Amino acid sequence: KKTFVLAAIMWLTIFLIPFLKYPANPPTVGDADTVVLRQILYLLFIAISGFSAVGFFVLYKKLQNKKKGFAFIGYAVFITAVFFIMPPSPDEVTAPMDLVNGFRTMSVVAVSTFWVAEAIILGALWQKYKTKLDESSFKT
Repeated sequence: KKTFVLAAIMWLTIFLIPFLKYPANPPTVGDADTVVLRQILYLLFIAISGFSAVGFFVLYKKLQNKKKGFAFIGYAVFITAVFFIMPPSPDEVTAPMDLVNGFRTMSVVAVSTFWVAEAIILGALWQKYKTKLDESSFKT
C-alpha cells in the first residue's frame, strides 16, 4: 500500500503537475532552435515540483497532527505560484490538434502505466525482502 501512495505522489509531483504546464508534444511540433530551452523549462519545473514536495513532506512530519494539512495547502499554494511564474512554452502548436491530443493522451497512459508497474514491482520486492529481514532478525 505504501508503494502505491509513494508512486501516486511521485506521479503527481514529477509528472502530472509539470505535464499540465508543459504538455508533451509530438516530435514535429516546436522550433528546433528552442528545444534546449523547452527541455530546461520542463526539467526545472520537475525539479522544483519534486524538491518542494520533499520539503513540504519534511514540514508535514514536523507539524502536529491537527496542523499537518497546512503542509498540503502550502505545497498547493507554492506549486500554483510556480506554475504561473514559470514562462510558457516558447513554441506555438501548429500541428493538427487531433494528432497533438492523441499524442498527449498516449503519453499520459504510458507514464501512468510506468508508475503503476513501478509501485507493483517495488511493493512486491519490498514485501519479499522485508519478510527475509524479519525472519533473520539480525541475530549474531
